[in-house]
Amino acid sequence: MVRIFTNGPRKDYVINPFNELADGASQIYLAAPYFTKAEPILDAVKKGSQVQLLIGLNESTSPQALAQVSEKPGVSVRYFTDRFHAKIFIFDDVAILGSSNLTDGGLFSNREASIRLDQDNDRDAVEEIIALFVELWEAGKVLTPQILSDFAAAHKRLQQIGRASCRERV
Repeated sequence: MVRIFTNGPRKDYVINPFNELADGASQIYLAAPYFTKAEPILDAVKKGSQVQLLIGLNESTSPQALAQVSEKPGVSVRYFTDRFHAKIFIFDDVAILGSSNLTDGGLFSNREASIRLDQDNDRDAVEEIIALFVELWEAGKVLTPQILSDFAAAHKRLQQIGRASCRERV
């Protein structure tokens, strides 16, 4: 069984074990500083999974993707604004740990290094990863509709400033 996923030439895309594991999971715990890809989470929720999503509020996170998932029953979202870099995907008692963010690049196109931990000898490691997720989750702030609205407005201003800066360089 393949355990390492890289989005490489072998077509070992991180999204494949993600979708496979999400398909039967009752509880999904996800941590990634960059979040732009709502579809895998929306699909999991449609199939009955409860999702705890921990993300970074930053220029690489999509306010639109956050709005899509934060409105869904069965999804809880917390966030960090700095010093958050963990990428943890837990599906009941199986984990994927590595470099992949919850973005198109992280799940499909960037060269990544992620390992699926689902062997008998991985149980202790998975328990430690779950404990780390819980620690991070408890330290994260709850994403409220007002915070999401403020984030979306700030994100839009940053994009406008970036576009103006690019035009000035040309």
